[in-house]
Amino acid sequence: MILNYIKRKKLNNKKLNTFTLSGLIIGPILGSGIILLPPLVYNMIGSFSLIIWGIILILGFIFALIFGKLATLFPGEGGVSLATKEVMGKKYQLLTSFYLICAVFFGPVAVLIIAAKFIQNLFPNTNLEVLALLVYLVTYLLLLSKVNFIGKLMLIVSSVITVVFLLSSIIILLNVNQYSFTLPQISFNEFGYSLLVVFWSIVGWEVIGNYSKEVDDTKTLTKSIVFSAIVISIVYIFLALAITLGEFPREQEFKLVWLIEPIFGSFSNIVLATISLILCIGTLILFVGAVARLIASLKLTSYTSMHSSNNSPIGALNVLSSLYLITLFLVYLDFITLDELVAYSDAFFIANALIGLITAIMLFEKGFLKSASFILSILFFTILIFSNIIILSIIISLFIFTYLKK
Repeated sequence: MILNYIKRKKLNNKKLNTFTLSGLIIGPILGSGIILLPPLVYNMIGSFSLIIWGIILILGFIFALIFGKLATLFPGEGGVSLATKEVMGKKYQLLTSFYLICAVFFGPVAVLIIAAKFIQNLFPNTNLEVLALLVYLVTYLLLLSKVNFIGKLMLIVSSVITVVFLLSSIIILLNVNQYSFTLPQISFNEFGYSLLVVFWSIVGWEVIGNYSKEVDDTKTLTKSIVFSAIVISIVYIFLALAITLGEFPREQEFKLVWLIEPIFGSFSNIVLATISLILCIGTLILFVGAVARLIASLKLTSYTSMHSSNNSPIGALNVLSSLYLITLFLVYLDFITLDELVAYSDAFFIANALIGLITAIMLFEKGFLKSASFILSILFFTILIFSNIIILSIIISLFIFTYLKK
């Protein structure tokens, strides 16, 4: 009995609790999005970005609740795809898995490039793609670590970064002499494309379920998702308000470094580069780790299903790493740009999310989450229409092939 207790104790110590899982969620989902999106969207559509953020954060919170519920109903390395398999069949599980894998073919490379751009000032003579590769090597080594260690590390990092951004935003807002807000007119295409770009900020909730085997019970997963969604929404809201209402030079494009200058002064560039690097690595850990677990769960080959002694899906991880090397090489050749990487990745993430939402509609009983899943599926499909025509064609072709497949 004592031996069994000791074994259970050791097993629980390896598991994620509410706070360590929240650390694994908050930092990575804020990730490159918090660095890239608020300035990008503000420079695109000005103060109308507040409306866009309001819409996407409400959608994101509901999105998190839906996918959290699916993950608790069908826990496992396969994540939400397990629910899809149960409700729609094996072939649609494979379809949603391939959409997610395609998204992670582009997305992590975009994150690597973003991280490399922020630290390139510190290494001006080093090629951008080489820096991106070095960032990935660090990420790869962390992915081979125990998941509870990563969770604890990201909890500390997420807490510090959240405080930095919140405090900076509040200081900016408190020092505004006169608040002024005018809503510019934007076209329908600008509105739709802005939503597509900002969708990047809520990407991540659909892969949390892939870590459900790493928690003690499903209540831990639910608590972590709700807590994380609240924290992430608060950070984005204050950041967007500070950018829109703060007294910054309006004749120039907004730079995120301006936001932290009241606290860090001349050290702001170094601090922002460090924060960006850490957040980007956190994002990579969440997504690459989740999709590697998904690939391992599909049992496509004995190699892709292989796990290390730390239970890391090392076979699938190595396959994904090979894909990233190819994509980085395409970026080096200027065959694909950062904006295209983000847009392509978003399209596949939305396609994957749509299948998850359809799964929820079929699975949930009457109630708020079922109605919300139906509304979100319509909205996400509308956002998807603004995607690149080639990527949209691939998404539709994969769906038709799956539908016709016996």
